[in-house]
Amino acid sequence: MKKLFKRKLLATFLFSAVAAVILIAHGIFFDADWSQIGRLTLKGFVFTFILSFTALVILERIFNLEDHEEIISIKRRLGKLEKKRR
Repeated sequence: MKKLFKRKLLATFLFSAVAAVILIAHGIFFDADWSQIGRLTLKGFVFTFILSFTALVILERIFNLEDHEEIISIKRRLGKLEKKRR
């Protein structure tokens, strides 16, 4: 379970890095706001990266909330079955 979590976190981390560059480029080229060119600094990249990474982690938790509840329910039922078996 930990290995799967680490892989998901790494994938989210890498996606956030790419998304940060794309979000900055979108602000510059598609909005034609050349004042945004200052965001291409390391500080701007880190700030955008942190925001996109946080947003993705929150979205992942929201969409997996039902799955977590279901897993907890299944573990409880399995525990009860194992106790009856003994």
